[in-house]
Amino acid sequence: MFAETFISYRKDESSDRIPGGAGYAAVRRAAMCCIGCMVLAGCSGLFGGKMKTAEAWVTSADGSSLLRSTGKLQKVDGSLRKSGSLPAVNASLNPREKFQTIDGFGASMTESSAWCIASLPQEERDVLMRRLFDPVEGLGLSFLRQPMGSPDFALSTYSYDDIPPGQTDFALERFTIDRDRVWILPLLKQAKEINPALKIMASPWSPPAWMKTGGTMLGASGGRLREDCYQAYADYFTAFIRAYEAEGLPVYAVTSQNEVNYAPPLYAGMLMSPREEAVFVGRYLGPTLEKAGLDAKIFCYDHNWDHPEMAAAVLSDPEASKWLAGSAWHHYAGEPGIMSRIKEQFPSKDVWFTEGGSGRWIGKGTFSGNFREGMSMAVSIMQNQARSLVLWNIALDGNNGPIVFPNTANYGLVRIDVDPATGKGSLSQTERASLYVLSHFSKFISPGSRRIGMTIDGSDLPGVAFRNPDGSSAAVFWNPYFSDLSIRAGIGADQWIVPIPSHSAVTVVFDR
Repeated sequence: MFAETFISYRKDESSDRIPGGAGYAAVRRAAMCCIGCMVLAGCSGLFGGKMKTAEAWVTSADGSSLLRSTGKLQKVDGSLRKSGSLPAVNASLNPREKFQTIDGFGASMTESSAWCIASLPQEERDVLMRRLFDPVEGLGLSFLRQPMGSPDFALSTYSYDDIPPGQTDFALERFTIDRDRVWILPLLKQAKEINPALKIMASPWSPPAWMKTGGTMLGASGGRLREDCYQAYADYFTAFIRAYEAEGLPVYAVTSQNEVNYAPPLYAGMLMSPREEAVFVGRYLGPTLEKAGLDAKIFCYDHNWDHPEMAAAVLSDPEASKWLAGSAWHHYAGEPGIMSRIKEQFPSKDVWFTEGGSGRWIGKGTFSGNFREGMSMAVSIMQNQARSLVLWNIALDGNNGPIVFPNTANYGLVRIDVDPATGKGSLSQTERASLYVLSHFSKFISPGSRRIGMTIDGSDLPGVAFRNPDGSSAAVFWNPYFSDLSIRAGIGADQWIVPIPSHSAVTVVFDR
């Protein structure tokens, strides 16, 4: 069973979870075979004129099915049509109706995530990384949002230019990414090697303390970006991008500030008004990146859906707009339709969804509660023009950390229990719903795919469809109802019967 071979390494009759044991090797081989066969089944028959096959994968909120393949679906033929027993609900994909191009699906390799993963034995760590990033044998995560310096999920607060209080470093002579070399960079390099299509974007939670009016990286007490540091901060971005590129990690995009409208009291952050952001992007960051020959995209705002006027103000600014690729969004307040409205207002600018956490505040922290809300939100996000679906931490420990302040509410995609005495980690058997939410997209929808039109007649069943670069199509459905559904789905006359259990997500791949 896929759920039993993915990350958990549950015991079989012959061995425990120790890497190198006979049972471990058998489980690993079975897992690779299972995942590879499932993905290959979704990539065959690329050159035929008609859709040849369709296969579905299902995850249920009660955990009874976890990304389980249902096998080949029954195709609607003449005899079935004549029988009069066809499902009333019909989902019709329309490849001619095209929307946003997809950059990818993923999460963040925070310092906390990297520390947890690095605590695993080497072989178990390698297997986990392949499960997460391999586009053939794994889930194909393809988009990472990396903090520039420390977010809340780090071992301690840091920037790339930390100096004693009262000093300045306008020439950035003490700039270094050495802190990232310890945990983060080795895993980013491994992820990039596993999936060369991986895109990395970056967002700062705060400038270095000396660049702020309050002299600290903390949000509430740190104040704002000093007026005399705008150019130094743009140079700081340039130094970061160049340093990562020197490590073989190109930076696809940056945002000027994480969560511009929130100043956290206990971890790094900074308020940035629309005017401040427009000036920084338009007069400093954009021109500085261009002068340095760097082509990283710039997204503005990078905060919740509840204040779209802030994003609109920056996008409307003539100086800033010249340099902006679009805006970035989080899901902690507001509603996802805002992204479509911003896209309509600024059609030449795209939207990206860049952070969505999950945890104990959703459905009392249960798998069911997090999966239900996560799937509903994910489908709606992709329906509303987002080019990416990025969740939060890839991995956290058994205390939902490490974190720089007392808070254990967030979950990672995977949980790794780290022994405080030895520092050695082991993958937990606890399933995290966000992993399966993301998997219903990342495993079946490739970077470069396009969202396509889909009408669902006979029901308000949530769903979204895509056309992959290889010619296959994929549709993701979420059944929020208490009753099972059976629908017809396909393109034109090519239709299949798709069972969708109650409170379950189903991804269907249609091959050509």
